Amino acid sequence: MKISAFNRNKVQVTMAPSEAARLLEGLEALHEELGQVGEDLIALLRRKGITPPAKSGRGRTEYNGPEQ
Repeated sequence: MKISAFNRNKVQVTMAPSEAARLLEGLEALHEELGQVGEDLIALLRRKGITPPAKSGRGRTEYNGPEQ
Protein backbone atom coordinates (compact mmCIF):
# COMPACT_ATOMS: atom_id res chain seq x y z
CA MET A 1 0.00 0.00 0.00
CA LYS A 2 1.24 3.46 -0.85
CA ILE A 3 -0.32 6.60 0.62
CA SER A 4 0.42 9.96 -1.03
CA ALA A 5 -0.76 13.27 0.43
CA PHE A 6 -2.03 15.86 -2.06
CA ASN A 7 -2.77 18.46 0.60
CA ARG A 8 -4.19 18.62 4.13
CA ASN A 9 -7.60 17.35 3.03
CA LYS A 10 -6.87 14.76 0.33
CA VAL A 11 -4.76 11.64 0.06
CA GLN A 12 -4.35 8.96 -2.59
CA VAL A 13 -4.07 5.31 -1.58
CA THR A 14 -2.57 2.87 -4.09
CA MET A 15 -2.64 -0.89 -3.50
CA ALA A 16 -2.70 -4.16 -5.39
CA PRO A 17 -6.16 -5.51 -6.25
CA SER A 18 -5.60 -8.56 -4.03
CA GLU A 19 -4.76 -6.31 -1.10
CA ALA A 20 -7.86 -4.18 -1.79
CA ALA A 21 -9.97 -7.36 -1.90
CA ARG A 22 -8.70 -8.40 1.54
CA LEU A 23 -9.37 -4.88 2.85
CA LEU A 24 -12.94 -5.05 1.52
CA GLU A 25 -13.44 -8.43 3.16
CA GLY A 26 -12.34 -7.01 6.52
CA LEU A 27 -14.45 -3.88 6.16
CA GLU A 28 -17.55 -5.93 5.35
CA ALA A 29 -16.92 -8.18 8.35
CA LEU A 30 -16.81 -5.12 10.63
CA HIS A 31 -19.33 -2.89 8.86
CA GLU A 32 -21.64 -2.57 11.88
CA GLU A 33 -18.80 -1.44 14.14
CA LEU A 34 -17.35 0.97 11.56
CA GLY A 35 -20.57 2.85 10.88
CA GLN A 36 -20.85 5.34 8.04
CA VAL A 37 -17.10 5.57 7.39
CA GLY A 38 -16.98 1.81 6.82
CA GLU A 39 -20.01 1.94 4.52
CA ASP A 40 -18.39 4.74 2.51
CA LEU A 41 -15.14 2.80 2.11
CA ILE A 42 -17.01 -0.38 1.11
CA ALA A 43 -19.00 1.56 -1.50
CA LEU A 44 -15.84 3.20 -2.86
CA LEU A 45 -14.03 -0.14 -3.25
CA ARG A 46 -17.07 -1.73 -4.92
CA ARG A 47 -17.40 1.21 -7.36
CA LYS A 48 -13.75 0.60 -8.31
CA GLY A 49 -14.63 -3.01 -9.20
CA ILE A 50 -13.12 -4.65 -6.12
CA THR A 51 -14.78 -7.82 -4.83
CA PRO A 52 -13.91 -9.84 -1.71
CA PRO A 53 -11.58 -12.80 -2.25
CA ALA A 54 -13.31 -16.03 -3.23
CA LYS A 55 -13.70 -18.57 -0.47
CA SER A 56 -11.45 -21.54 -1.14
CA GLY A 57 -13.86 -24.11 0.30
CA ARG A 58 -10.95 -25.72 2.07
CA GLY A 59 -10.69 -25.51 5.82
CA ARG A 60 -7.55 -25.08 7.79
CA THR A 61 -5.23 -28.05 7.67
CA GLU A 62 -2.38 -28.92 9.97
CA TYR A 63 0.40 -31.45 9.64
CA ASN A 64 0.35 -33.90 12.52
CA GLY A 65 3.47 -35.81 11.58
CA PRO A 66 3.71 -39.41 10.39
CA GLU A 67 1.13 -41.92 11.57
CA GLN A 68 2.35 -44.29 14.23
